[in-house]
Amino acid sequence: MTNSDDSNDTREVGGLPSAPPCPFCKQENTELMSAFGSHASVSTYWCNECRSPFELLKWQSGDGHRPRIVRE
Repeated sequence: MTNSDDSNDTREVGGLPSAPPCPFCKQENTELMSAFGSHASVSTYWCNECRSPFELLKWQSGDGHRPRIVRE
């Protein structure tokens, strides 16, 4: 195990994005709280900026590639 700062780590965890943008404040200072939210098809994240929980729908497109996260 290395002694590096993982605060800027953008790797995906288990196929889930590690830091999707918050739908409320649009910041990317988020973290995965639970791989399974209220349903098996969503994961729960926490925004460290506005301190709000939010859920992200998990799904794959027909070609096996995950879709990009779209901001409004």
